[in-house]
Amino acid sequence: MNGNALRYFKSAQALFLKVKPIEDIKGFALELGKRTFYFCGAEPPLNPTTSTKIVQHKYLANRFLEQAGIPVPKAVIITHAEFINGSYLKEINHLRLPLVAKPLQDQRGNGVLCNINTSSELQDYLNEAFTRYEFIIIEEFHAHLNSYRVLVFNQKIIGIVSRYPAHVLGNGQDNIAQLIHKTNQERRLINEFLGPIVLDAEAKICLNEQGLNSDYIPAVGEKVALGYTSNATRGGTYETYHGKVCRYNRQLMRQVANVLDLKLVGIDIQCVDLNTPLIHPHGVIIEANEVPSIRIHELPMYGKPVLVTRKIMRWFIYRHPLAYLYSLYFNKRTAFYIRSTLLLLATLLGLLIIKGIK
Repeated sequence: MNGNALRYFKSAQALFLKVKPIEDIKGFALELGKRTFYFCGAEPPLNPTTSTKIVQHKYLANRFLEQAGIPVPKAVIITHAEFINGSYLKEINHLRLPLVAKPLQDQRGNGVLCNINTSSELQDYLNEAFTRYEFIIIEEFHAHLNSYRVLVFNQKIIGIVSRYPAHVLGNGQDNIAQLIHKTNQERRLINEFLGPIVLDAEAKICLNEQGLNSDYIPAVGEKVALGYTSNATRGGTYETYHGKVCRYNRQLMRQVANVLDLKLVGIDIQCVDLNTPLIHPHGVIIEANEVPSIRIHELPMYGKPVLVTRKIMRWFIYRHPLAYLYSLYFNKRTAFYIRSTLLLLATLLGLLIIKGIK
């Protein structure tokens, strides 16, 4: 079973919901009365298919947000043909450096390169990227801001994590390459879904910006940044955020969900502070994720876990209360308590009726 689906499954069991694992979909089925809801992999049965298709087109989704007055990075989308004939240069002419380049349809930070400062860096990236992807988004890079993933469900923020790009801490003995190897060993022990830190193009740009290379030996406790992308699958770290979120930003998160017509959405944000209104130049919405990770909230690397799936699964109960009570009535673990409660209620009702007649 998919790791995210397993979190939903365990919460459903804790709430005594009737669920059945289905290996073929790497998920499970939830039965409530005559209705069956399928949790396929990491995707719960919550968002409309049309909405998810739009959000999977990252460029189009951000243009919808932009039209609604929501701050997103300025961006263009280019094809391989435009790259070959050089017409893309005119397209990106209005974008200010540095830039971010990323594939139109990929996840978990795959294929993303941040902090591109020269045309040669961009050309090298595009040469390689177009061997794997059909469309590439190029957008302005918003540096020196904090990164967050905000989980919105049913118009409410139910979880937030602070995210940090890959880095290593010096011990005064090992060089950066050796520290990366040791850090990756530690990451495998923390969580099986954490991706390794890699000395890729972005890491080299980041080191070059600091005037360093992989042979550098950091002092004890010295932190060396190794990228700008904060995805855990690319060596990033994350922790539960328990700080305040200003009213303006809470409303903005609801607006993002409404514009994209998503009941459940993970919103990636770059901003100064979540308690400061997200208005340019204080921050931007990077992108929305229609199948957001649940595990980063329930299994954080640091901080107190937030059981977001418990809140989501309760929604199914609220939507189908009679079907839920019916399932509890025939559940071996809850039947005695439900039947005893119903018997007690029936007895009390009978006594009240008799008393009323007298």
